[in-house]
Amino acid sequence: MSNTSSLRLVSDGSQMPAGCKVTQLQPAVGSTVAGYRFDGKPLSDEFRTALRDLLHNRGLVVFEPGTVTPENFTVFAGFLGEFFHYAGPHTPRAPENPDATTIDSVRDKHLRNHIWHADGGFRPDAPAFTALYAHQIPETGGNTMFSSAAWVYENLDPLFAAYLDTLTVIQSADATGHITDRYLDAEEASAARMRMPPFEMPLVRVHPVTGRKWIAVNESYVAYIKGVSRITSQNLLGILFDMIKSPEATVRYAWSQGALAIWDNRVVQHKGIKDYSGARRILYRATMTA
Repeated sequence: MSNTSSLRLVSDGSQMPAGCKVTQLQPAVGSTVAGYRFDGKPLSDEFRTALRDLLHNRGLVVFEPGTVTPENFTVFAGFLGEFFHYAGPHTPRAPENPDATTIDSVRDKHLRNHIWHADGGFRPDAPAFTALYAHQIPETGGNTMFSSAAWVYENLDPLFAAYLDTLTVIQSADATGHITDRYLDAEEASAARMRMPPFEMPLVRVHPVTGRKWIAVNESYVAYIKGVSRITSQNLLGILFDMIKSPEATVRYAWSQGALAIWDNRVVQHKGIKDYSGARRILYRATMTA
């Protein structure tokens, strides 16, 4: 299926500050921006527009080390919207930056970042954008995979896509043990389930800015497809999960310490690669509304 979005593409880096270079990471998703240093001052309207266009078109934008600092990366990312604060017992606030939470490998047994997901996908008001700052990176390994669920939808057979348009899914914070494994105290777990109950949403959603459709299911938080048999639900979801993690839909990003990645959390899913046993990996995360 062809992309029906009429949004102007920004692949040539138009409206970027002098010296900035925009490079594509992979055809389906991702671009890098080099040659820019954030000085802490408000971004110009032209630059803000260019960055938003680039994010909406490419899904993921990565900035080279030195672009921002642990203290000011949230100020830079704040051009996208208001901060959307949410944190669990194993994702504490970053010591240098109260607007960021810490994703630390020493808490790996409680985290779900190695399963394909969208941040906050266990709630109907999930954040629109996520920013990750590489605070401490292993010498080898520790990459992050990103996938465009919009690209997946646009490459479905049209008849299959039309059927998926009619379906509804149930999202649950505990679909893969997100609550059970994190909240070990029974009362805390019960309270978390009350705060984060399952909810319904369309399997296919429409981006409010670009008009692109995307597959709005991920392995971490989708429980089942409503109104079909368990086997049908499992098989359909399995097909979609396989497409989301296919090489054509994804990019594997190798972090450098001090790098910053920002993505449209509505259409881009991600997962951390756990191949750095014995080493420590610390990322700072901020999430924003639209």
